[in-house]
Amino acid sequence: MGLINLLENEYDLYGVRWKQEPHIILTDFGEKQLRYWTDESKLKWHVKWRDESSKGSGAVPDRMIRTRDGKVAVFDGKYWVTLHDYADTPFGCEEVEKWGQFIGQLLEASIHKNMEKDLRVDKPVFDFQHCMEVSRKYLEGDFDILNKSIYEAEKRLQYAEALKKKVKKSVIPLLENEISISNGKRIFHFLFYQGGDTWPVKGYLPIRNFLFEWLKQNSPLSLKMLLTEIDKIFPLNSDQGLLLLAEITLPWELIECLNQLDNSNLEKMVEGMNKYESIWNANRLLLKTVTEWFDEKRRKVAL
Repeated sequence: MGLINLLENEYDLYGVRWKQEPHIILTDFGEKQLRYWTDESKLKWHVKWRDESSKGSGAVPDRMIRTRDGKVAVFDGKYWVTLHDYADTPFGCEEVEKWGQFIGQLLEASIHKNMEKDLRVDKPVFDFQHCMEVSRKYLEGDFDILNKSIYEAEKRLQYAEALKKKVKKSVIPLLENEISISNGKRIFHFLFYQGGDTWPVKGYLPIRNFLFEWLKQNSPLSLKMLLTEIDKIFPLNSDQGLLLLAEITLPWELIECLNQLDNSNLEKMVEGMNKYESIWNANRLLLKTVTEWFDEKRRKVAL
């Protein structure tokens, strides 16, 4: 039986045909997206985070549509195939409350729903020693931003490690590898989030990257508003807030900055340093903005 017939039979669909093979189909019930899975434990994790993150808000992920028998996937002989609603209208950043609800509920599910059982998990580690080795060939050029950033990165690394030691017994969230504004789509007034299919990541790095993306597209005030909305769902005045702050303090951008450099000639070196400075300063603004938000929240609590 072909995949189209399998989908029609298992999901009671009609008029199924390809729009963009092998991922997007057209049906009499609208456009649908297919995902293909070879690892059942990864599939189960993605089902669970979508189900749990869809509870209690006007922002929902692209849950697996159930078959007529209530199954989350069908097997086509080679892959487990899941079916999802599909949308391509960007949601944008205007409705901060919806994004805050989604991220907050996502974090709530990642902490409290035992998401890690029998699962391969990626654990990103910041390798400062590698950064130092890469930077050595550029340090003799005496570029001011490079010397300052290496010094600052080491201090930030020490501070981040100190924060983590304060909360070393805390549960660490398990999250989608990439959480991006571009994955947010609009269905009527809902924020419809199209999730991925990669192995999950342990830690706050995906949230840190999302907040950086938000700041690139919006103002520091907007980012603080977003954090306030997240905090309403997932309180950040706890150990989890310290873990998030530690992740943002870690100088992850140093790797990206160093990758911009090219010392094959002076022109490329200067161009790379300009990009380096731009990336470094943008990430410093992220840390400054998030730190200010935490300070402002503490002052309000004290009052």
